Amino acid sequence: MLDISKRQAKLIELMSEREEYLPAKYYADCLKVSERTIFNDIAKLEGLLTTYHIVIDKKPNLGIKLCGEIISLDHLIQDVFKKTKIKDSTYYTPLDRQILIVKSLLIENKTVTYQSLSLDFYISTTSIIKDIHRIRTFMDNDVKLVSDVKGTRVYGTESGIQRALKRFAYYLIEQVMHNYSLSSYSKILDPLFGKDIVKVVYQSMQELISALDCNVSEQYLKSLFISLLVLTARSYRGNHLNDSPKIQIEGIEYLTNYPLAIQICHSISSNLCFTFSDLEHRYVSNQLFAHRIEAKVNNKYFESLFSSDIQSIISDASEALEIDLTTDDKLYDSLIYHMFPMIYRIKSDIDIVNPLLNEIKNNYGVLFRVICYILEDFEKKYGIKLTDDDIGFITIHFRVAIERKAQISKILVVCQTGLVTSDLILNRIKKLLPANLQFKLIAKPHLKDEDISSVDFIISSVQLDNIDMPIVYVSPLVSDADLMKIYSYYLKYSASSVKKKDVDKLEPDIILRNLNSRYVFLNEKVKTKQACLEKMIHLLEKDGIVQKNFKASVYEREELGNTSVQKWVAAPHGLQSYVNETKIAIMTTEEPIKWNNESNVSLIILLAVAERDIVHIRKLLGHIYRIILNTENIERSIKSLKQPNDLINLFSGKF
Repeated sequence: MLDISKRQAKLIELMSEREEYLPAKYYADCLKVSERTIFNDIAKLEGLLTTYHIVIDKKPNLGIKLCGEIISLDHLIQDVFKKTKIKDSTYYTPLDRQILIVKSLLIENKTVTYQSLSLDFYISTTSIIKDIHRIRTFMDNDVKLVSDVKGTRVYGTESGIQRALKRFAYYLIEQVMHNYSLSSYSKILDPLFGKDIVKVVYQSMQELISALDCNVSEQYLKSLFISLLVLTARSYRGNHLNDSPKIQIEGIEYLTNYPLAIQICHSISSNLCFTFSDLEHRYVSNQLFAHRIEAKVNNKYFESLFSSDIQSIISDASEALEIDLTTDDKLYDSLIYHMFPMIYRIKSDIDIVNPLLNEIKNNYGVLFRVICYILEDFEKKYGIKLTDDDIGFITIHFRVAIERKAQISKILVVCQTGLVTSDLILNRIKKLLPANLQFKLIAKPHLKDEDISSVDFIISSVQLDNIDMPIVYVSPLVSDADLMKIYSYYLKYSASSVKKKDVDKLEPDIILRNLNSRYVFLNEKVKTKQACLEKMIHLLEKDGIVQKNFKASVYEREELGNTSVQKWVAAPHGLQSYVNETKIAIMTTEEPIKWNNESNVSLIILLAVAERDIVHIRKLLGHIYRIILNTENIERSIKSLKQPNDLINLFSGKF
């Protein structure tokens, strides 16, 4: 057998690629050795090359060059290595090389050179160039490979890099097999993403599959698996998503999967000892929705433990919200699946932050407070204290269930000949009306074949005859006057608008029953949050409105989460079981006081709600919040009030 080193084998390759004479220093620099070492290697190789009818020709002042008949560069080099005693020499297929190059560039963010890759793989730079060209085919306009004197590296957006990685992963799988199991996928992808990462993500997928609706497509699961692998491999090395589009919270059903996304991310990151970003939590939630993932508990024993509790929570919420959600199987399944691991997590002192909490409070403040009250019995039974983050997650499930239940307005937009003019109309009215409306664009000739029985009203730019339906006529360009007419018709005929008015009706005496001038404190000179709460709670205790433990429950709730509603308004509350009679205490402060690390407030609404009044609290809170949010210059108006009854009149709509 031939006894040569890897360096000497690489020297053969380098020399065989050059047709010109080059000085020994050139090869010394390539291999990072001295010229003397190169000459020593040449002396040793001359005997070997003779057997292949190859000689090393030396010319003074020019350098050295391989001369002779070379069958094939790759064949010669591989033949040399097969016959040597080098134990760690490895043969790399083109796919092997591409996997390792992609890993270096797109996962590890390394800068590589053709020369270094050529040395690593014992292959010609020509072959490396072909590999790089193949890798470029997986990239889109948001990511590219750039090369300069420093080498070749990846440049682009994080989402672009991750898309390229997913394409390559699919390509890798296609080279080996088609439509095999998820476990087979994991073995194929080990060399690209690393065994540890693949193992952890695979385990998380198995946990997810055990709780999924059995109708989920296997191809969706495989696609989700690859997406999670790509995200984890990048994020684990500190390359976090930073350019994912922001998804608005209003009316988006994907939010029901947000707690599940948090759970999956936590399972992966805790095992690999790193942290996903808030944006990546949202990304995973969106991926779950895009892959049609719906959690459904399959363990009947596990379900039986919580079934009555979940049914009770949904029933209480339905009564308080005046919306029957008791037949919503999706809500039931999602709460069952979410709340068991939630209990385990809380008892294990594992906190998970809900980065959407402020959005939830701002958009669904009344629902958030109602759910908070309803969950008190659940907390007592299982000996836990839910943070605002946890309540926020549960609020999302209820909000999406309400949207599923709500009657949706349908509006028909009619034009003379087609959809171009309709688009002009639609673009303007979409900015005016709520986002949850359904619009259908139609040309007048097709109207005779259209079923309009479920349409609330019609917007038309042409005259319509024999239509027994409210019609608002507009010009093709939709003037401001047209917009006013459209909005008027929406308020009058829209099913969702009419229903909203009915739901939001407030009994005339509900404010007067629960607001008393004795518990209204105007322009107080308190300096701290504690001083504010102590003054209000002391009077409630003195009058027997609340029990002694109420104060402790208020402070405990403050520790669990931020009770500020708007930047200048806070709504603290205590447990209903310590309230004898429902009352609302209100304080305005002469100067804003620090409520938490984020808010300085000057209006404090302390809620003391008895258990028997939970069903009425939604209307009461909703009314107060609307007054605060919709009254022009409300903060200035409240500051100017002189008497407690003035504030009561303001919230009663009499001011």
